[in-house]
Amino acid sequence: MSTYDRLRPLLEPRSVAVVGVSRQGKQGAVFLQGLLDPGFKGPIYVVNPSADEVMGVKAYPSIAALPETPDLAVLTLPAEPAIGVVAECAARGVPGAALFTAGFNELATPEGDDRARRLLAAAGGKTRLIGPNGMGVYNPRRGIAMFSGMPAVAGNVALVSQSGSLTQALVRAVAARGFGFSKAVSMGNQLDLNAADYFEFLADDPETNVIGAYIEGVPDGKRFEQALRRAAAAKPVVLWKAGRVAAGARAARSHTGQLAGEYAVWQGLARQAGAILVREAEELVDTLSLAAAVGQRPSLGRRIAIVTGPGGPAVSASDACEEAGLELAQFSEPTLARLRLMVAAAGTSVRNPVDVGMVLQGAAEVYGRCLEVALADPNVDTAVVIGGERGNEDGFGQMLAKAAEASGKQVLHALDGGPASVHELLAAANVGTAPSAERCLRAYARLADR
Repeated sequence: MSTYDRLRPLLEPRSVAVVGVSRQGKQGAVFLQGLLDPGFKGPIYVVNPSADEVMGVKAYPSIAALPETPDLAVLTLPAEPAIGVVAECAARGVPGAALFTAGFNELATPEGDDRARRLLAAAGGKTRLIGPNGMGVYNPRRGIAMFSGMPAVAGNVALVSQSGSLTQALVRAVAARGFGFSKAVSMGNQLDLNAADYFEFLADDPETNVIGAYIEGVPDGKRFEQALRRAAAAKPVVLWKAGRVAAGARAARSHTGQLAGEYAVWQGLARQAGAILVREAEELVDTLSLAAAVGQRPSLGRRIAIVTGPGGPAVSASDACEEAGLELAQFSEPTLARLRLMVAAAGTSVRNPVDVGMVLQGAAEVYGRCLEVALADPNVDTAVVIGGERGNEDGFGQMLAKAAEASGKQVLHALDGGPASVHELLAAANVGTAPSAERCLRAYARLADR
């Protein structure tokens, strides 16, 4: 059986049991609410021997007493009871268990290591483990979330993370730019299933076009390298490796019990595998979002046109363009002649960057004409737009979307904040955004280097 087939019941569960939710719905309530609020598309069971129902869901005394075998059990119990429940899951044939429970190998103590060994023995290879010390699975198509209120719109971005809180933050940040997720997994200590398993699954997942990851360390470097190569050959993989220096490595060891490894090794690994290595959350969000916008383009050209109203940001964007290994496109004479007819003679520039000047009214129209001309130039591969039209954000977004569709070229927009409707409109048109032109260009360059 392939990794995709083996993990599908865990990451796309058809039925879920939550074990350890208290009668008052306090302990473990966040996981049950993460099924109820988004409307999980399948049966939900609660296991609590002391209750008939919890939060309106019928409760059963044990895994064995459930009317059917669930695809996934979510455990919110302390460490010792969790080991016993995992043994029950294995006996019942439950494909997977996600353990929020901590107190295992991340403690780096004999007691914690002993619990980890007994947990694996209880699973017996029959029930595969997500975690422990993780937040489990997010799959908006199935209606399963780690926290109440996570974005409900599905998309084609996937995330593998060793941090539950970062999983939630990264999902929200990418979704704020209009791009949804196919699934995300908070893998915790990777005691059983690890990053290599999830990469193998996502490489074959038809719902996923882009893979992001937050990694502190891996238990099997050779297997991880093989899985990373396979995934990166199939679709863009953006990897945030934490624990790069001594202090970070110590924090990773206490967080999830992972040995971080030398960062230079990770740099070489990513380069050889064809993955994109980033250093912080902003870079991961920028690159994931832009990868989702770029989609399945076979290649990304390096010749950039900049269309701007404010002059200072255009100068900084020009610096960022060259520093990132891109180049400012050289407009042809016919392009320059057309642009001269469109912008005022004073306080503007038709050479790249194209400076349309201060436009108080009708900015969308002025920008749109200039952008259309720039994109039509055969020397231009991609355009980045700086500026907008206050009070007409939707109209400006529609202009960008039309320009991208008409030209067939990639359009980027420096957009910091703004209405959700504009981000959704631009995402639907595959227009990439980031809070500044510099961040747009750096993310684009990372993808072009892939």
